[in-house]
Amino acid sequence: MRKTKRIKQTQPNIAKDNPLSNILFPNEQVIPTHLSSAQITCGIAVFLAIFFIYLKTLYPTIGLLDSGDMVSSAYNLGIPHPPGYPLYCLLGKLWLFIIPFGNIAFKMNIFSSLAASIACMMVYFIVLKVIPANANVKGIMVCLPAIAAAGILAFASTFWKQAVIAEKYTLNAAFAAILIFILLKWQENVACKQKKILSHGYLFLFALLLGFSFTHHLQSIFLVPAGIYLVMAVNWRMTPRLNWSTYLKIAALFLLPLLLYLYLPIRASINPLTNWGDPDTWEKLINHITAKQYGYYFTSSPIKLMEHLWTHLTSFFPLQFTWWLLWLGIAGCIFLWKASRRTAIFLCLIVATDILHSIRYDILNIDDYYIPSFAIFAVWIGVAIVHICSWTAKFYRHLPLILTCISVSLPIIPFCSHYHQQDKSKHYFAYDSAVNTLNMFKDRAVMFCASDDIGFPTWYLLYVEQMKPETIIIDKAFLQYPWYTELLKQKYPDEFAFSMSQAGYSTTLDEYTLNFIRANIQRHAIYLEYQQLLETEFSLVPAGVFCQIMPKITQEELKNMLSQLNMDFNLRGVSDKSIYKDWRTAVIFKNYGAAYSQAGSFCGNVNMYSQAEKWFQKALELNPDGADTYLGLGLVMEHTNRVNAARKLYQKALKIKPDNPQIQERLQVIR
Repeated sequence: MRKTKRIKQTQPNIAKDNPLSNILFPNEQVIPTHLSSAQITCGIAVFLAIFFIYLKTLYPTIGLLDSGDMVSSAYNLGIPHPPGYPLYCLLGKLWLFIIPFGNIAFKMNIFSSLAASIACMMVYFIVLKVIPANANVKGIMVCLPAIAAAGILAFASTFWKQAVIAEKYTLNAAFAAILIFILLKWQENVACKQKKILSHGYLFLFALLLGFSFTHHLQSIFLVPAGIYLVMAVNWRMTPRLNWSTYLKIAALFLLPLLLYLYLPIRASINPLTNWGDPDTWEKLINHITAKQYGYYFTSSPIKLMEHLWTHLTSFFPLQFTWWLLWLGIAGCIFLWKASRRTAIFLCLIVATDILHSIRYDILNIDDYYIPSFAIFAVWIGVAIVHICSWTAKFYRHLPLILTCISVSLPIIPFCSHYHQQDKSKHYFAYDSAVNTLNMFKDRAVMFCASDDIGFPTWYLLYVEQMKPETIIIDKAFLQYPWYTELLKQKYPDEFAFSMSQAGYSTTLDEYTLNFIRANIQRHAIYLEYQQLLETEFSLVPAGVFCQIMPKITQEELKNMLSQLNMDFNLRGVSDKSIYKDWRTAVIFKNYGAAYSQAGSFCGNVNMYSQAEKWFQKALELNPDGADTYLGLGLVMEHTNRVNAARKLYQKALKIKPDNPQIQERLQVIR
């Protein structure tokens, strides 16, 4: 019987008949670029050079931001703030076993530097992937624009800030850069016509690493719309296209790493030292992973969104790259659009998703969320350098070579602009502040804390270095959450056995805090920030930046305590004003001036004028712009018959606070 030859059916390329698809999914020729050994060696050299600079500017111990939370959780395998960062905690614990030198915080700072250096190295390789094949910059010289891009990202202010402290953003940046590179490599792999059997290994690797990145930080979701676009755009032109079996494998590989989130309920069940959210039930687990408690930070107001859009774009990007380099990134985006529209859309979608999310999020450190966009902007700068250098060949054939060599020096601009601000090698402030706080406390103290910048470094001392580990820290902001009050009752059943029926005033302190003080004031030394309203029921005694809450004492007892008050704080580098340039440090630093001023006020109120003068003078040494301090010292001068000195102090106070009625009144009295 004669056999009929079967004709192989090919899929029709419907894209040819669809103008919109030709715009969104252009049929571009992707020329595979194989990295030479010299280019790979150069990339490793970039990693090592940047890593070395980060090590030279690293925090020597714990820092501000969320550093104390992240380090304490990694060290104790606890649960940090939402979404819980299980991958960070597990990798951090492993890292602490590997590194044999330095304190715990320093080791975790190195971990951030390592991740940041990897991210910069991957930016270098991404630039090599997106450089057009017809560029006039050839051979090893093509590495120089890529080096420039990596260096510019490395020394961008926000990125550098995160690279020298134990935080989560640089690991997220490393994931983002690796994932972008993998997708570009997959696109290139599809274009290799000589391969008879197309491998989807890069797609599978992308899905797996994307899943792992989600177990670190949900910021990785910024890559998802762009990733879907690139897969669709490449798949649109593929023959044969991806089938459902492949999509199911991709989905499975993405979902598999998400099982790491089981770390949260497993660890919560044993109540670790840091147990944020206590996610030991399904509801609390979902709330923690989705960061439900931060929902109030998001805004939907069109006016707010437009304000954020303007301020973010006009403030953050120039701050990172300086105005000298900003135009290069914009030009690079345009050049890439002309050279490879598909790749340009892919990268632009990441930036657009990042921006659309971040303008909704109203937090102080929102610039950290733009790190993926900063990385892509650095890639665009690398592309711009290549195109500009190639374009100059029409004037002089050796000009591209000359300009390319010069371009490698461009990272010097952000390096010099940001070095003194980002060099944290002598920054002990967070550590010293926590030590100063605990040194002021008596044994078995209770500390009511209302600031992460004070609380987190104290966590590190308590939970990692075991300094006064019996101290109880209560975060006042968390008392609104049932999981937190229940957790406190489990950990400290005796201290939290009081009845809430003892209703008190709640104008300044919430009812819960006040009832805790009433129930425990005889068994614990209790400390919190000064609250004037408390003085109607208790006595307050200054204790550094806090006050100790005590049962009512006589004026003579208070005088005796004030005469023994010792507030010689250890603040290494206090004379180096460059250490206190960042706003977070500056705000906390002012607390020390306020603490001295508060001690002066206490002493002045009980007629201890010489002591009061000493504390006010110390306050002015740290904070010469404190109007209340000038007023307090003026009152001391007035009570000790130094009217002319008092008048000068009141005049200084009035310049700082011209509308203050008390200052105006004192000036009227002594005229």
